[in-house]
Amino acid sequence: MTRLNRSTDCGNSPKNKMVEDIGIALETYDTEFLTTILDPDVVWDSTSSKNTSAKDVLNALSTQSKPTALTVNHVMSHGKVGAVNGLAEHGKEDYRFCHVIEFTSTKCNRVKRIESYSS
Repeated sequence: MTRLNRSTDCGNSPKNKMVEDIGIALETYDTEFLTTILDPDVVWDSTSSKNTSAKDVLNALSTQSKPTALTVNHVMSHGKVGAVNGLAEHGKEDYRFCHVIEFTSTKCNRVKRIESYSS
Protein backbone atom coordinates (compact mmCIF):
# COMPACT_ATOMS: atom_id res chain seq x y z
CA MET A 1 0.00 0.00 0.00
CA THR A 2 1.35 3.41 -0.95
CA ARG A 3 1.44 6.09 1.76
CA LEU A 4 -0.01 9.21 0.12
CA ASN A 5 0.64 12.86 0.99
CA ARG A 6 -1.57 15.09 -1.15
CA SER A 7 -0.87 18.70 -2.11
CA THR A 8 -2.58 21.61 -0.43
CA ASP A 9 -2.91 23.33 -3.85
CA CYS A 10 -6.25 21.75 -4.78
CA GLY A 11 -8.48 23.65 -2.36
CA ASN A 12 -11.70 24.52 -4.15
CA SER A 13 -10.49 23.69 -7.66
CA PRO A 14 -12.04 20.54 -9.13
CA LYS A 15 -9.68 20.84 -12.12
CA ASN A 16 -6.61 20.89 -9.86
CA LYS A 17 -7.95 17.86 -7.99
CA MET A 18 -8.41 16.00 -11.28
CA VAL A 19 -4.83 16.82 -12.32
CA GLU A 20 -3.59 15.59 -8.93
CA ASP A 21 -5.65 12.39 -9.19
CA ILE A 22 -4.16 11.68 -12.64
CA GLY A 23 -0.62 12.29 -11.37
CA ILE A 24 -1.22 9.96 -8.44
CA ALA A 25 -2.69 7.33 -10.76
CA LEU A 26 0.35 7.54 -13.05
CA GLU A 27 2.76 7.18 -10.13
CA THR A 28 0.83 4.39 -8.36
CA TYR A 29 0.04 2.60 -11.64
CA ASP A 30 -3.73 2.80 -11.11
CA THR A 31 -4.75 1.46 -14.50
CA GLU A 32 -8.39 1.12 -13.40
CA PHE A 33 -8.74 4.90 -12.93
CA LEU A 34 -6.62 5.74 -15.97
CA THR A 35 -8.84 3.57 -18.18
CA THR A 36 -11.72 5.96 -17.44
CA ILE A 37 -9.80 9.18 -18.20
CA LEU A 38 -7.35 8.47 -21.07
CA ASP A 39 -8.45 9.29 -24.60
CA PRO A 40 -7.94 6.24 -26.88
CA ASP A 41 -5.45 8.29 -28.94
CA VAL A 42 -3.53 9.67 -25.97
CA VAL A 43 0.14 10.48 -26.52
CA TRP A 44 2.45 9.90 -23.59
CA ASP A 45 6.02 11.20 -23.81
CA SER A 46 8.33 10.30 -20.96
CA THR A 47 12.05 10.25 -20.35
CA SER A 48 12.08 6.50 -21.05
CA SER A 49 9.55 5.96 -23.84
CA LYS A 50 6.82 7.29 -26.09
CA ASN A 51 3.51 5.46 -26.07
CA THR A 52 0.84 6.51 -28.52
CA SER A 53 -2.28 4.71 -27.37
CA ALA A 54 -4.18 4.29 -24.14
CA LYS A 55 -3.59 0.54 -24.37
CA ASP A 56 0.20 1.04 -24.63
CA VAL A 57 0.19 3.38 -21.62
CA LEU A 58 -1.83 0.94 -19.51
CA ASN A 59 0.35 -2.01 -20.55
CA ALA A 60 3.53 -0.11 -19.65
CA LEU A 61 2.17 0.83 -16.23
CA SER A 62 0.84 -2.64 -15.39
CA THR A 63 4.40 -4.03 -15.15
CA GLN A 64 5.64 -1.51 -12.56
CA SER A 65 5.90 -1.89 -8.79
CA LYS A 66 4.05 0.67 -6.66
CA PRO A 67 5.98 3.21 -4.59
CA THR A 68 6.01 2.87 -0.80
CA ALA A 69 5.21 6.58 -0.43
CA LEU A 70 4.13 9.39 -2.70
CA THR A 71 4.24 13.11 -1.92
CA VAL A 72 2.54 15.57 -4.24
CA ASN A 73 4.19 18.98 -3.89
CA HIS A 74 2.31 21.19 -6.32
CA VAL A 75 -0.65 21.05 -8.68
CA MET A 76 -1.77 23.71 -11.11
CA SER A 77 -4.14 23.97 -14.04
CA HIS A 78 -5.20 26.53 -16.58
CA GLY A 79 -7.50 26.01 -19.54
CA LYS A 80 -6.86 22.58 -21.04
CA VAL A 81 -3.48 22.01 -19.33
CA GLY A 82 -2.38 21.02 -15.85
CA ALA A 83 0.82 19.95 -14.09
CA VAL A 84 1.63 17.97 -10.97
CA ASN A 85 5.01 17.31 -9.34
CA GLY A 86 6.34 15.53 -6.30
CA LEU A 87 8.47 12.74 -4.85
CA ALA A 88 7.98 8.98 -5.17
CA GLU A 89 9.73 6.65 -2.71
CA HIS A 90 10.56 3.09 -3.70
CA GLY A 91 12.19 1.58 -0.61
CA LYS A 92 15.63 3.20 -0.38
CA GLU A 93 15.34 4.88 -3.78
CA ASP A 94 13.50 8.15 -4.28
CA TYR A 95 12.83 10.04 -7.47
CA ARG A 96 11.21 13.33 -8.33
CA PHE A 97 8.45 13.41 -10.94
CA CYS A 98 6.49 15.94 -12.97
CA HIS A 99 3.56 15.28 -15.28
CA VAL A 100 2.21 17.90 -17.69
CA ILE A 101 -1.29 16.88 -18.70
CA GLU A 102 -3.27 18.19 -21.67
CA PHE A 103 -7.00 17.50 -21.82
CA THR A 104 -9.18 17.23 -24.91
CA SER A 105 -11.29 20.15 -23.64
CA THR A 106 -11.56 22.58 -20.72
CA LYS A 107 -14.05 20.17 -19.09
CA CYS A 108 -11.04 17.98 -18.16
CA ASN A 109 -12.84 14.72 -18.71
CA ARG A 110 -10.37 13.08 -21.17
CA VAL A 111 -6.57 13.20 -21.32
CA LYS A 112 -5.13 13.93 -24.77
CA ARG A 113 -1.41 14.14 -23.98
CA ILE A 114 0.97 13.53 -21.06
CA GLU A 115 4.59 14.62 -20.81
CA SER A 116 6.39 12.99 -17.88
CA TYR A 117 9.75 13.81 -16.37
CA SER A 118 11.58 12.07 -13.54
CA SER A 119 14.99 12.10 -11.94
